[in-house]
Amino acid sequence: MWRAIEKYGVIFIRFYLGGFNLVSGLNYFLLFWPQPRIAESTGNDYVLLSMELGLFQFAKVCEIIGGATLVFNRFVPLGLIILMPVTLNIFLINAFYSPHAHIVVSTTRNFVMHGILLVAYANYFYPMLKFRSAPQPAWRDVSRVWKSF
Repeated sequence: MWRAIEKYGVIFIRFYLGGFNLVSGLNYFLLFWPQPRIAESTGNDYVLLSMELGLFQFAKVCEIIGGATLVFNRFVPLGLIILMPVTLNIFLINAFYSPHAHIVVSTTRNFVMHGILLVAYANYFYPMLKFRSAPQPAWRDVSRVWKSF
């Protein structure tokens, strides 16, 4: 019973978080519905500056790519890495500075879901945690690259 809950829970979270990010990123460029207005808050200057510098647009492209990886279940660990800076920034700006409770709950929920998925896919990240590692250039054994797919 627990394994079924675990399996389908992770699948639900993957689809939910992926769909949320995919639609949010696409909405910025295609405008399915109006963009939310920036609330007067401490984080307002950060959001406006990131829009001026083009970082906001870059974050939306990351949301589209990362969301698609989660929805289509392809390169999920890579998608989680791509989405982490976006999720973290949204959480830090909105969870502590937003005057709206629903935004605080939404960003906190997405942050927790992201954390759950990182733990669920942790085995894919362990090789990156080696204390000492020697280079293993891909050009020495190209077949390793193809075998990973």
